[in-house]
Amino acid sequence: MSARPLPRSRLDNLIPPLVDGQALVALVPATGDLRWAAAAAWDVARAAALHGRRVALVDLWIEDPTLHEVVGLSPTEGIVDAFEYGVSLTKTAHEVDHVFFIAAGAYTAHPGELFGHERWKKLHGGFRVEGALLLLYLSAGGLARLSAVPDGLIVLSPDGFEPESSIVQGITAALERSIPLVGVVREHWTPAPGPAGDARDAAIPPRPSRPLPLPHPPGRAAHRRTRPVLVAATLVAGAAGGWALFTTGGESIRASGAEHRAAPPTPVAPRVRPTAVPTPRLDSLPWTVQLAAYARVDKALALADRLASDEHLPAFVTPVALEGRPGGGAAVWYRVLAGAFATRDSAAATRAALWANGLAPKGQGDLLRAPYSFSLAQTGRPDRLRARGIPAVSWGAAGTLLVGAFETPDQASLAEAQLRRARVPATLVTRTRTKP
Repeated sequence: MSARPLPRSRLDNLIPPLVDGQALVALVPATGDLRWAAAAAWDVARAAALHGRRVALVDLWIEDPTLHEVVGLSPTEGIVDAFEYGVSLTKTAHEVDHVFFIAAGAYTAHPGELFGHERWKKLHGGFRVEGALLLLYLSAGGLARLSAVPDGLIVLSPDGFEPESSIVQGITAALERSIPLVGVVREHWTPAPGPAGDARDAAIPPRPSRPLPLPHPPGRAAHRRTRPVLVAATLVAGAAGGWALFTTGGESIRASGAEHRAAPPTPVAPRVRPTAVPTPRLDSLPWTVQLAAYARVDKALALADRLASDEHLPAFVTPVALEGRPGGGAAVWYRVLAGAFATRDSAAATRAALWANGLAPKGQGDLLRAPYSFSLAQTGRPDRLRARGIPAVSWGAAGTLLVGAFETPDQASLAEAQLRRARVPATLVTRTRTKP
């Protein structure tokens, strides 16, 4: 199999004309070096957006998403939350280097349903109408299950790929769906034959990873404020339009098409922040593993209790309001977050142990840095609080009761409101080593 080589040092010149007129392009790694592949995917997205084209990059590498790490973003709600829990795509999108990035989000137990969802076809059509570009970073297996047929495929492999490799066999199966192979992003024009490398690239240094965008100079500030911002459309059944576009990065929109154009975006009410916002301590235990999310608090507490009793693993139940679900309004889901760890690596090791012991399906478990919890004034057993809808769990031998594990103080607002309605005194704290 031969394909056009696309060296990373030349992507700014090569990519724009190759994807001109295409609305949906798949970025598929054909290498075991997924760190390199993730950085290359970002280079493709930035190059496609160089001349002002609206570009969205979605991380569909669900098992081990890394695109957010390349640009220094913390794990956030993403495409899984949008498709399974009704979170607005506007809320999940982050603009980085003029690319609208949507992370993988929570892990899903039903990846086949995510890839096969009919919404991909609607998004494909919407991006085409708007002249925009949707880039999907996913495996060859994920591409084979995708309901929409991309307009093109770009393979990511630093040294090219061999036709007999198992990865390429998966790409070959995808190409049988009549997806054009645009090219292969690689580190050089051809594999380096020796220490000296390829003569044609000898004068071209390796493309460095781009830093996070710096604040724009005063002369460009007005242009950035008026630049259209990507939001989602074509997500509800029967929607006919493409993207809904609006300025200043608003959080939500009620409709698409003519109705949207006739009315300004609905203002978003500011969230109430908890009154006490501690600074996370250096000895805190911020890392957790999100294993599941339930619409019913009793199911979430049952899993948390099972982890605590059977695995001696502290677990927290975090109520989260998910806005923008079909039909309007907000749904409350209860996330189960296991463990309290000082480092991400220790959380990952525990997740791997859960997989090895069959206590969680392999690939399930999102690593979250969630240092905040509500510490309740009362101690003892949480039964009475739970009967009142407060998802309290025990913490340590002293009988301390905690509610939730939150990534930010803003995320704790819903739990704070529940505690206030129940008249339960609580203080937002960070879990520390001094509270085993």
